[in-house]
Amino acid sequence: DLRHYNMVQRVAYLSVMLLGVLSALSGLVLWKSVQFPLLRTLLGGYEAARYIHFFAMSALVAFVAIHLVMVALVPRTLLAMLRGR
Repeated sequence: DLRHYNMVQRVAYLSVMLLGVLSALSGLVLWKSVQFPLLRTLLGGYEAARYIHFFAMSALVAFVAIHLVMVALVPRTLLAMLRGR
């Protein structure tokens, strides 16, 4: 239910989903560049796909790191996540 999330949370989670798709697509170009020439062209070439993949993955790692810091700073958050309450 989207009513439980504020606007910053909605934007953050939407960004994570888009970054995941972008990193998967750029990863395909890096992995099988010859088999995905259209995707390679759409991303601006192999070198551009490398940069896109790096920055998308860096943003995802930062998102996870921020979440870990927030769990460490707010008491009883980890237990609530593990128990589902």
